[in-house]
Amino acid sequence: MKFVNLEMKEYDLFVQMNFSHFTQSIEHFSYRDKTQKDCHIVGVKDDFNNVIAACLLTEAQSLKVFKYFYSHRGPVMDFTDIKLVSFFFENLTQYLKKRKCLFVLVDPYVIENIRNHSGEILKSNDNSSLFHTLNELGYKHDGYSVGYSDKSQIRWISVLDLKDKTLDEILNNMEYKTRRNIKKTEEMGVQIRDLDISETGLFYSLFKMAEEKHGFSFRGQDYFERLQKTYKNHSSIKLAYIDLEEYIEKLYTEQEKLYIEMKDIEQTLALNANSKKNKIRKQENDKKISSLKGRIEEAKQLKERNGKVLNLAAALYIYNNHEVYYLSSGSNQNFNRFMGAYKLQWEMIKFAKDNNIDRYNFYGITGDFTENAEDVGVIKFKSGFNGHVEELVGDFIKPVRPVFYKIYKLLNK
Repeated sequence: MKFVNLEMKEYDLFVQMNFSHFTQSIEHFSYRDKTQKDCHIVGVKDDFNNVIAACLLTEAQSLKVFKYFYSHRGPVMDFTDIKLVSFFFENLTQYLKKRKCLFVLVDPYVIENIRNHSGEILKSNDNSSLFHTLNELGYKHDGYSVGYSDKSQIRWISVLDLKDKTLDEILNNMEYKTRRNIKKTEEMGVQIRDLDISETGLFYSLFKMAEEKHGFSFRGQDYFERLQKTYKNHSSIKLAYIDLEEYIEKLYTEQEKLYIEMKDIEQTLALNANSKKNKIRKQENDKKISSLKGRIEEAKQLKERNGKVLNLAAALYIYNNHEVYYLSSGSNQNFNRFMGAYKLQWEMIKFAKDNNIDRYNFYGITGDFTENAEDVGVIKFKSGFNGHVEELVGDFIKPVRPVFYKIYKLLNK
């Protein structure tokens, strides 16, 4: 085996063929290399010159003269091959020493436990050999974190497995409420369109509404624009909206059908006034007509106050050969009854199936499964799609220059 800097083409082929996170993509490397010149792609080749491990690394200044390196959910390799793991990380240390590395943070895309959305463990993976090997090589595990952090990627993710399932099977396996809400969006005529990068402000206005509702602050609009530039051909912002004119027309059509049905019921009752069955049908029909009148009036008022189109919700997605990632979203709470968020998820699940992508990644949750969790509403929403929770192994930190790293820790205490 040999540790090498990889060419872009061979690196790209390897991460496309082997399960990897979107931050390990060649698009990420290309953008960072062009704009910041702070990116490395390294790996291991076997004796036949085949790539058997690869990793995208970025660097940042630390203590003025040193650098901090980060693995971005890497490396990409078979982590059960301990010989390969040892070889990669031993050589990585030598590589980083030559580049003034102070410390390196590694967060492999490796699952520790699979759980349901109540937090119960469904399956545990034995990663003891990996932990032991990294520990022997000087990597300290940073603990099993719970919650969100601005210092590391989320350790808990919600995932829906799409492999070998039809769309009907996926839909029917969802919770009743989720399935019903998806169907309602289709009945109401909720639509989806792609936003151009120049329309990121529209997305961001909805995202800010979510920030205000949940009491958090994340990133500015420029961050979302940069994501789209980085993953130019593998990202999109989707907007769920409703055209009120079309919606009102739809309601009138539905109302006309009920009026026709009511005439038939009344004619039948004229012939048999004591028909219990038709009396019940008439009552039910009256209720439906009354409800529709209310919905038509409400839609007219919405149009008068907000214009023809209501922007319901928007979300930013990134995808690769392995997963569709639902990264960030926002919605207008005033229009929750149109359930735009459900339409977004269903359309992107269909996108994943159309493109033979086997995993739909709802992305981060805190890992707190109590009723007091800060993201309890998010967990309930995501759990309705009948996925599972993957708890990842977490972060490993190796001080490449231990003495100076201690100084760094004291300064950043």
